[in-house]
Amino acid sequence: MYFHGKVTAACFSPTGGTRAYVEAVAGAMSSAPEAWDLTRPETRRQPRSFGAEEVLVLGVPVYYGRVPEVGDLLAGLTGTRTPAVLLAVYGNRAIDDALLELADLCDARGFRVAAAGEFIAPHTFSEHIGAGRPSGADLEAARALGRGAADKLARPDWSSPALPGKRPYRSFQRAPFYPEGDDRCVGCGACVRTCPVEAIAPQTPVRTDPERCLRCLACVRACPTGSRAVRSEAFLATRSRLEGALKEPRQPALYF
Repeated sequence: MYFHGKVTAACFSPTGGTRAYVEAVAGAMSSAPEAWDLTRPETRRQPRSFGAEEVLVLGVPVYYGRVPEVGDLLAGLTGTRTPAVLLAVYGNRAIDDALLELADLCDARGFRVAAAGEFIAPHTFSEHIGAGRPSGADLEAARALGRGAADKLARPDWSSPALPGKRPYRSFQRAPFYPEGDDRCVGCGACVRTCPVEAIAPQTPVRTDPERCLRCLACVRACPTGSRAVRSEAFLATRSRLEGALKEPRQPALYF
């Protein structure tokens, strides 16, 4: 059954994998959920308040076992003991502390976690890891999370689930490589518009600010000329190691 109240589907999803899962969960909870794209900096800067009779479906990708290192990720969101359904989407390795960290961030902003799930999408560094995800079965698991959350919220005495992860969270690691452009850059601005953290200046689109860059590689996928890429032996070695270690497909996990 649907949730009897407004459902907002919010996600940070530079390459689209997280968005697909969030839409599936929200679509199982409401016939007309509102979309709120936290990937865009201008959206994150807009204040958005939620009441106790609403529900927030919120999904983020897992980077290095943590929530993405985006300082204003949830800065515009404020709840009033608002129920939240959380999703952590990872590249077939592990979510580590990401789901617990996301729950803590939401709690600090007035949200109350009702249910959560971990799901698999293609790995940022390799199209071979997590290829074909989300599958039909993955999306059905996401819809089951939405249906289960709606059923739970119909009960007045619901409580938050126990979530995997540890405090203090694992230290956040930043890869020593990042994407940049080359002489094939035509200055079209596709990478500038795509970058979720404004790490590429419009005046110098071949360059990347390594302190801002998330290594999500959304700019690489958006570049129409193939100019943008990660040109690093360290990247190639990391990708090869991950492809060797992450062959066994992981499965979704739901928490109620």
